Amino acid sequence: MAIYMFMMRYTPAAVASIVEGDTDREEVARAVCEAAGGKMLGFYGLIGQEHHIAMIADMPSVSEYVGTVLVATMGGAIESFKTVPMYSNEEMHKARDVYKRVKGSYAPPT
Repeated sequence: MAIYMFMMRYTPAAVASIVEGDTDREEVARAVCEAAGGKMLGFYGLIGQEHHIAMIADMPSVSEYVGTVLVATMGGAIESFKTVPMYSNEEMHKARDVYKRVKGSYAPPT
């Protein structure tokens, strides 16, 4: 599984619909994530930032993640988004082991 943070900025019309309506956008996002085999880990509003929402999800692979992003962005309510791939402390420890194993195989340009 791979963890991603998806930050999105709604269109002004979408913000108006969210404020005026009664749809729970977190539940909608959770359903899309789960339909792709993922698990939503968090759904947060952002104050004073470029984006309105940050969703953190654990997805089976990049393909499932990109598929969910396509669903979200093709709906027309999102005017911009940003993806931040994330890693756990355990993955950092594994990366450190890889670094130690392969560091001697690289030679900088001379």
